[in-house]
Amino acid sequence: MHKTSVMQALQSAVARGYVWHVSGVVSAEKFLALEEKFAERYDIGLSRWQRCRQRKQGAAGVRFFAYPEQGTTRFLWWLLFTDGESAAFQQEHGRRKASDRNGRLCWGTEFELVQLPSLKAKVSWSWRMTRERVQEWQGEIQAAIRTTRNDDAIKAVMARLVRLPGFKGVRQQVFELHGFAKKDWGRIRRKAKSWEPPARPGYVRFRSDETIPASQVVQRLLVGQTPFGTEPVISKQERPEGETMAVVKADRETGLPIPRGYDACRVLLIREAEHIRTFIAERWSYESIRLWLLDRYGEAFDIPLPAFRERVRRALRVKAAPVLKETSKTTIQPAPIVEQAEEKKSELGKERRLTWEEKRAGRFPGSGTTVVHNSKPNRDELY
Repeated sequence: MHKTSVMQALQSAVARGYVWHVSGVVSAEKFLALEEKFAERYDIGLSRWQRCRQRKQGAAGVRFFAYPEQGTTRFLWWLLFTDGESAAFQQEHGRRKASDRNGRLCWGTEFELVQLPSLKAKVSWSWRMTRERVQEWQGEIQAAIRTTRNDDAIKAVMARLVRLPGFKGVRQQVFELHGFAKKDWGRIRRKAKSWEPPARPGYVRFRSDETIPASQVVQRLLVGQTPFGTEPVISKQERPEGETMAVVKADRETGLPIPRGYDACRVLLIREAEHIRTFIAERWSYESIRLWLLDRYGEAFDIPLPAFRERVRRALRVKAAPVLKETSKTTIQPAPIVEQAEEKKSELGKERRLTWEEKRAGRFPGSGTTVVHNSKPNRDELY
């Protein structure tokens, strides 16, 4: 399900006579109840041919659209209906007509559906950005041009403009924003290189109606997953530490960039050291901690459990030693390895060498045993 597909479906419905509309925003917890209410009142579940038959008989056709708002657990919804006999005219007092200037159908505060002239002197429906959104783009362009240290800022803004949905009205506004940027560039950076206008957004291709069951999308949002995806939905009961583990939302921002590469795991463990210490104090298992970090940062923590345990110990260093010592008897250390190590301990003060499997399995505190490292381990064996 794509945002552009829903915008195209709304545009097509209005062009076919569904000019009356009621819209709003609802939380994921209440969305299914709203959909059920509309189904009972207005028969929004009718097929395309049933709606066509009703319209021929003089009744109004009713359609319902919804899409999850980006970065939140809410839904944008639209109830569209045509002229004719309908209960929507009697019960929906806040209805508006899309052809009126003050009643335009909007996508949040970002886009609005308007009628634009074409080359053949015919008026057609198309999406365009709202005036407030265009002013926001102009402010971003001005701020980027005034960042004279390098051109990365203005390139990033222009790259985002190209990725906008390529409807007729949006493409025209992007072209005007390119002219605005070129004019401001020449006024602020007179000695810089000449402005090269970037490409416009690509044209919107026709897409068939793509629908996904609302219950599936709601379920994914409520457990903290992305609204659309191929991975199975994991319920709260199936999650480890289900009663205490915090579900990290997809829209949560840490304010810091997420590193990539080989050292990403180590950097992120140091960043989340305080959270990890708290989890260990609350008797979380290492696997639960790893899953929490996997939900938060992704593939950087898709590593075997023994390697993760060793990396946590290295990131926490000496400060986490007392906590690790207390919890090592319960859930952190594998019991068989610890018992074997205890049986092999020699007298106090005597040196003894441990295998690398024992060293990475858990912490072996004090009691007179001296662990001697005479050679550096192979990285493949450790991780």
